[in-house]
Amino acid sequence: MGEYVLSACSDDQGIFATDLHTGALVATFEESVAQPCAFGMVGGSSGHVHAVQANKALWHVWAWGDKKPSYRASLPEKMTAMTFTGDATLCFGGAASGSIYVWQAATGALLSCWPAHYREVTQLVVSQDESLLVSASADASVNVYAVADVCAERAPRPLHSWSGHALPVTSVALLPGGGLHQVVVSASLDRSVRLWDVGTGKPLASHTLPVPVHSVSVSPSGAELLVAGGCGELRSISPPCGPGEGACSYVGHAGTVLSCALNADGSKAVSCSEADRVRVWETRMRQCISQVHASRGVKIGSVQVVRCAGFAHSLPPFQPFQRLLQAPESSPATPIPTSGREAALRQAMRECSGSSDFVDRLAWAQADGEEDAGGVEQLRRQLADAQAGQARWAAAAAGLYGALVDAGLDVRLVERGTPLGAAQGASGAARGAGPAAEAPARAAPQGAAPLVAGGAAEDSGPAAKVLPAGQDSAAPGRQGRKRRAASG
Repeated sequence: MGEYVLSACSDDQGIFATDLHTGALVATFEESVAQPCAFGMVGGSSGHVHAVQANKALWHVWAWGDKKPSYRASLPEKMTAMTFTGDATLCFGGAASGSIYVWQAATGALLSCWPAHYREVTQLVVSQDESLLVSASADASVNVYAVADVCAERAPRPLHSWSGHALPVTSVALLPGGGLHQVVVSASLDRSVRLWDVGTGKPLASHTLPVPVHSVSVSPSGAELLVAGGCGELRSISPPCGPGEGACSYVGHAGTVLSCALNADGSKAVSCSEADRVRVWETRMRQCISQVHASRGVKIGSVQVVRCAGFAHSLPPFQPFQRLLQAPESSPATPIPTSGREAALRQAMRECSGSSDFVDRLAWAQADGEEDAGGVEQLRRQLADAQAGQARWAAAAAGLYGALVDAGLDVRLVERGTPLGAAQGASGAARGAGPAAEAPARAAPQGAAPLVAGGAAEDSGPAAKVLPAGQDSAAPGRQGRKRRAASG
């Protein structure tokens, strides 16, 4: 998924999409004069660009790579700000009258509309966890709403309403966080940048600049604020530092810097002015690494850095935005226009693990977990078969050992000089003795001792004497020789 710079022209040249890293022009979206704070991507991964037309109550949507709009719709009134949730289910619009509209994008149902400000809404921002909606206005105020209240109430009351600025608020942003543990950053034409705590509603810090501020952007880590102002002022501010501390300037713009943005990892910044178009900066050294559209006779009014796969999906199921309110509970169930959070989760896992199919492998692992019982039963059957086979081999080994014992008895008797017939008779007698004679032989593997001794056969006659396991078979022979020597 690549990173692209969307440059909205303040004349009738449309919107340009350029590759952030190479500066190459990849797409042009025509027939548009976009409102500076009312254009961008539809949701997180729809592959479509939207823009509210300046000074007109019209709204256009383009598929990525298409020059002509794929969808056109009229609006209840002229909108000056617009944004979507990550999955594009909800659309928030701020009007020139100060009202805020909330639509269900797939059905066009107007879920809520209320007069939020006394003058035009300059920007709308939805928090990353989609729990808060922040609105800025030319009446010098900033409001924070809970998205749950916005969808459930016809005229929701703000959680906080801050009026610390003296002139119109031009831009707002949110530091990384979740729920009430978030910080709102606001910039104003009164030359100040202020930080507000959402949990307590109290101001945290204020930074004063020498020029009016037109735009503010926050790095992904929240450790840096990029501020754009008049007279070519583009400055980096560290939020934890006090007023005037930790500020660094980007030198290069000739005219008023109208807009600025940071990329996903904060390594590059983008800014624009009508005098020298769009500049791309390396944030670590604060050096301009490229100029975009410098050779074109266009006027750039606003820039954004977006992430896109570079191809268009099917058009989201948009419907004309309604003008009459509809109760949220009466809205029909609709499919999600984009993959939204699922796509964001896949992309985050892909960046962390480097595997494009991590989610699929995780799903396969969960599916395999459901088959664990069958796998265990199969292993048990294999173990039982192995044990049965081992028992058969043990029985065969015992029988072979008995046969070897019988064969060894005949051989030893013949070696002692016993006639072959007598040896066969002795072995037959031993076999005919039945289980009692074979019992010690069967037990022989435990003690591993000789079973028949030649001396014992000489003392006791033709029949072979069976000795207990472990007894020395040569001892009886030696005792017999000693008795014959004494008598001789």
